[in-house]
Amino acid sequence: MDVTADLMDEREVLTRFKAGRLERAQAVRILTALMSTGTPRHPGPQQPLPGHGAHRPAGPGAGITQSPPAGLARNAAPAGEATPGQARSATPAPVNHPGPAAPARPPHAPARTTPAPAPTTPTTPAARTASAPPAQDPSTPMAQDTCDPVGRPAGEARIRETGAVGADGPEADLDRYAVVGIAGRYPGAADLHLHWHNLREGRDTSCAGPLDRPGGPLLEPGLRGHFLAGAAEFDAEFFGLDPAEAALMDPQARLFQEIVWEALEDAGCTGSRLDRLTGPDGSPRAVGVFAGVSSADYALLAAQDWSRGRPMPAAGHGDLAAGLAARLRLSGPAHAVDSAATSALAAVHLAVGALRRGECAAAVAGGVELLLHPSRARDTAGEGAGALVLKPLARALADGDHIHAVLSDTTCPSPQPPAPSRQSGPPAPGPGVRESEATTARRIGDAGAATGIAALTSAVLQLRTATLAPAPGRPAAKAWPRPRTPHGQELPRTALVELAPAHGPRVTALLEEFPPPPTGPTTPQPTPAQAHLPAQVPGAGPEQAAAGEELVLLSAPTPAHLAALAARLADWIAPATTPPTAPDTTPDGGAPATPASAGPKPAPAAAVGPPASLGALARTLRTGRAALPCRLALTVRDLPRLHTELTRFAAQPHSTHSTQSVQGEGIVSADLRSAPHDPYALAGVPETGDYLAALWHAGRLEQLRRLWLSGLPVDWAALEQHAGAGAMVVPLPPSPLLRRPLWLGDTHPTAAPADEAGRAGAAGESS
Repeated sequence: MDVTADLMDEREVLTRFKAGRLERAQAVRILTALMSTGTPRHPGPQQPLPGHGAHRPAGPGAGITQSPPAGLARNAAPAGEATPGQARSATPAPVNHPGPAAPARPPHAPARTTPAPAPTTPTTPAARTASAPPAQDPSTPMAQDTCDPVGRPAGEARIRETGAVGADGPEADLDRYAVVGIAGRYPGAADLHLHWHNLREGRDTSCAGPLDRPGGPLLEPGLRGHFLAGAAEFDAEFFGLDPAEAALMDPQARLFQEIVWEALEDAGCTGSRLDRLTGPDGSPRAVGVFAGVSSADYALLAAQDWSRGRPMPAAGHGDLAAGLAARLRLSGPAHAVDSAATSALAAVHLAVGALRRGECAAAVAGGVELLLHPSRARDTAGEGAGALVLKPLARALADGDHIHAVLSDTTCPSPQPPAPSRQSGPPAPGPGVRESEATTARRIGDAGAATGIAALTSAVLQLRTATLAPAPGRPAAKAWPRPRTPHGQELPRTALVELAPAHGPRVTALLEEFPPPPTGPTTPQPTPAQAHLPAQVPGAGPEQAAAGEELVLLSAPTPAHLAALAARLADWIAPATTPPTAPDTTPDGGAPATPASAGPKPAPAAAVGPPASLGALARTLRTGRAALPCRLALTVRDLPRLHTELTRFAAQPHSTHSTQSVQGEGIVSADLRSAPHDPYALAGVPETGDYLAALWHAGRLEQLRRLWLSGLPVDWAALEQHAGAGAMVVPLPPSPLLRRPLWLGDTHPTAAPADEAGRAGAAGESS
């Protein structure tokens, strides 16, 4: 059946897609067409609603906030927005009976900071409840009569809206948010693959205290804590920073910047796809930054050793949000949140509010905690850093994003809780996992401001792998089947993250899995390891698709980084080039075999499996990664050939210092740090875009490769758009960071300073 955008709006498209009556490629094509028009058919979450201006921290969960540099902040208070001390309410619209789409709220309507709950009866809307949770271990499945954060019995309201797993109603899809990128660093784990391995095995990550940190031991003899390795290290060159300047940055800000970059790369959102995320004023790279942080140990260390004439670190937490946004050239709102243990979860709550009001097209939210000063040393202390990249679900589907999970609700309730809702009918299953301070402390210790993001990450990993991690009463990990209604219908797996500190408000987040659309009787069901991967579609020109060739592009700020990236990708795709010896539902990312000449060994690769296809890998590298000065371009037909060429290049990283071609091998590299970018000045010519599109459609990969290596900016995301769903991306390992020690008082930092050409092409610059 021919389906066009003229026959449906976004609600109808999402409803048909979730019900399996519309294929993903069709849904993406129609949603893309709808979003390209100037007048949306309904007030979607990516559009600013009437009467809603800029973002203000809402609710008592927001502490210290910092705004981005002048010209980027949006400080006007929306009309009718409730003050932090007031309760926020919104009249929900029924979704259980047919009718036209609900109109946009009038300008005087109050701004919501949490999603409007669906009514449980025609006359009694559901209300939020702040009542204490049941007296049970927070890591075990919830009782049958448990209510979700919006006051309705979890699962039952979803049954009434959808009737089946993966068939959510349009109202829910239009006010839900996709986790499209995730990254983190936790005790005993340099990446999320190792962290999930620790969670799954129930490993104890405590130790006597790090011995390699400047300033001496942190813990007294006999005490144990959970610490990160390499807290004093940073890759200043990768981000184009002067080492002396980087040495004055709070290590928490440096660590959070690395994690945010890895999360953006996991979302395929550091190249031309990032440039195409525009805000309500048309500004590109409209990504909000929300950082949870509560300690300032670095300033204490600096004050302790201060002497006249010695430079001091900047005071406050502004560098974690506004400074990071400026360095990565992000134009969305930027806020640092200090609410103790709930800081990171409150940052996620504020990010959802900014997305709902249309202040940014995407948001990155997370938290960081490092113990650097002995005055805060304590038994069972913990550290960690993590971040999520969030998009409105409808926007994520239209953009072809990989979706790790869906954030369906966040709450930061007012001091006066509303009355609990009354629900008739039999009890329905509640969230299968509850993450809290207690579950997080068992795994990574008392992690302070990073507690919330660590709990969210644990929930996402369990949803993504359909595996329950060990917990009291569950000594070993086990498979997590989907819950069912009393009538046998499958429901999506859900996880509730709830932080209820002794002082301050309770903050919650409700997550759901994002199952693939229903498959037909002749379509094979995906394996558990493949269930979260999107469908693959061709993303190249007609002649290229016929020839089976793909253009694979790699870039980095220095030759050492480029060699390390080639080695990392070669190790990552190695399992896909040979038949597996045994089934593995959680494949290893692997650590790169970096040549000795490439400098320090980078951290292991991320927690993602081997590539689904060469086309998916190549498409993600082209559209989702920044174009940096040192470049490598390969034209290959299959993954084994790509593995061979990457391994060969990584073994001889300094064999090509300028643009040249190796006959018969298909390897071309370029170092643009000292060469002129775009020597023919084609970037400013209006006809260049049409010329590149013509080359792409004709499959002229050699010409496109040479132009890219010459420094010509190429909007690969625009070229991919012709295929409808051709912009779909998959998670890849992050770019390697060659971290070196940088600390206060270093008169001769060990990191080599970046020259002007290197700074111009550093990570975060526009492609």
